Amino acid sequence: MGANLKTEISDRRIQEVELNDEGIIVESDNAIFELAEGSSISDLHPFFEGVLPLLSSLKDSLKIPCVNVDTVPNPRIVDVDFLRKDKKLYLLLFDFTEHYEASQPLVQEKNVASIAKNRLAFEKQLLEAKEEFKNNFLSNLNHEIRNPLNNLLGFMELLKETRLDYDQNETLKVMQKTGTHLKILMDDMLDISKIERGVLDIKDVNFNLGHLVNNLHNHFKLKYIDNLVEFNVSIDSNVPRKLIGDPARLNQILFNLLENAFRNTEDGHIALYVKAVNKTKTTTGIQIIISDSGVGIPDDKLDKVFDTYFQLQVDKLKPLGEGLGLKIVKDLTESLKGSVQVSSEEGKGTVFTCMFPFKVRASSREKKTIPKGTGILMSKRILIVEDETTNQMLMMKTFLNNEKGYVIEMAINSEHAFELLKNNRYNLIMFKSVLPDIDAIGLIKKIRNHEIDGIANLPILIASGNTLKEEQDAVLKAGASAFLPKPYSKNELFKSIEQLIR
Repeated sequence: MGANLKTEISDRRIQEVELNDEGIIVESDNAIFELAEGSSISDLHPFFEGVLPLLSSLKDSLKIPCVNVDTVPNPRIVDVDFLRKDKKLYLLLFDFTEHYEASQPLVQEKNVASIAKNRLAFEKQLLEAKEEFKNNFLSNLNHEIRNPLNNLLGFMELLKETRLDYDQNETLKVMQKTGTHLKILMDDMLDISKIERGVLDIKDVNFNLGHLVNNLHNHFKLKYIDNLVEFNVSIDSNVPRKLIGDPARLNQILFNLLENAFRNTEDGHIALYVKAVNKTKTTTGIQIIISDSGVGIPDDKLDKVFDTYFQLQVDKLKPLGEGLGLKIVKDLTESLKGSVQVSSEEGKGTVFTCMFPFKVRASSREKKTIPKGTGILMSKRILIVEDETTNQMLMMKTFLNNEKGYVIEMAINSEHAFELLKNNRYNLIMFKSVLPDIDAIGLIKKIRNHEIDGIANLPILIASGNTLKEEQDAVLKAGASAFLPKPYSKNELFKSIEQLIR
């Protein structure tokens, strides 16, 4: 063989092999591996099978480091050099097993650090992409469901005002409760997104705690009327009923906790207990305890019950509990500057303990007075821009014979609306986020930039199923006077109108 190709090394860590262009061994000194003449180099290791197609076109050299030849009795890690010299093809194998084994932990450590760094960057990009997709999905889903839900609840509210027999009235109550539950689930999905982005609005309004708790009691008694579970509600006498806070968020929290209790309890009891702690003249802590005698939660699952989508699996039957509901409970409780804790014993039940800080509303007696005047109610004219016939019918029936004296007219698009605005005087214009010929922001700007002051200064109420905060902020920034999220009740609609055209 060409001994001049090999550097003189006493421990013979280099093997020289002469090959033909098909990878057949012509001669080998077998310094590292036993290679038989006439055999293929691919017999040594499958790695060489992928190199064979390159050999015939090799003009100079090809170097491949760190090849782990683990198919022989004495595995080695070698560097591989293919070399074309004097029209002959040589393969040089350099045995660096000890070197690679010694350096592998350090290299692996560097690789792990590099992978971790790249993984963090990739995960950040992935999370951002997921967040954008989720927000877009929620926005579209939110809008598409809230519009028909608004019609559904609106017509049920109108139906309630008609003459119904007992069975019809009870059926309608169940329908209304179911519709309201669907609205709450929509709010839960949207609120999780809002909380994660830090844009959840917490209100500070007057509310009656007793009414809120009683409504929940009545709802679950009716919903689970055929359930064998005994449901009891107790409010300490020292609990102030008139508080200042966010009743909608508190209702969401208690609703989800009670729903979770009923889903996990097939027989036994569920209790809701309310008491006041650290009470002063202006503030009070409200402790609410919801307990059940249901399946309970294993100790190793307790720290996961507030995770998104967590559900308790019992005996491979249907999952129990509402992960989404409990996730929103924790997030909303913290948004109200409160706390929630859970304790449980498997097979015996679960206890959720919530603590909320509220302001106490000073009690005052309102004197009923008869307004002075002629007794004639001045009509307030409202222009509603709406192109869908079902929505038009709901509006017509909602305002029919209303006690507020509101008179409405309908426009089917923005062009029709401006024709009516030029020829009539209105106290308010109301429309949704998207019309056939223009979107809400475009119509708001056309109104606000109108040459006639009576039109330019007209109060604008936007009623829309696009309830994401950025959507609301956009229309308000464009010049809308108020935003009414769908679905809304008749009272909520009239209250919004009353605030704009006093």
